[in-house]
Amino acid sequence: MVSRAARRAQALGRGADLRLGDAQALEFPDARFDTVVFTLSLGTIPDERCALAEAHRVLRPGGRLLLLEHVRSPIAPVRWAQRSLHPLTRPCGDHLLRDPLDHLAAAGFRVERWQRSKWGIIEHVVARKV
Repeated sequence: MVSRAARRAQALGRGADLRLGDAQALEFPDARFDTVVFTLSLGTIPDERCALAEAHRVLRPGGRLLLLEHVRSPIAPVRWAQRSLHPLTRPCGDHLLRDPLDHLAAAGFRVERWQRSKWGIIEHVVARKV
């Protein structure tokens, strides 16, 4: 994906500093970024709380956290299906029953906007570093 992104940036004539890394241990100084984005990744990161703490650490005061994640559904039949599939997806590293909203306040974020779609399994969140 990094090489694909590099080709795309070059085709658009944009400079891009692309790196492989671990969201649980970012190699950036504190308060470095205005925005951190997670896209369909917190369900596969082994410790999503650690990744959120790292996002908080590298954000400047008032910085934004943008999330687009698959989460556990509040709709009972959909959640039942997720629970049934979870034993199959978990060994692959995909946790269908997570929800970052459970941890955002504890990580030091204030949710500004929140929206669910697709039977409640897709969550869009805009949060700010408190």
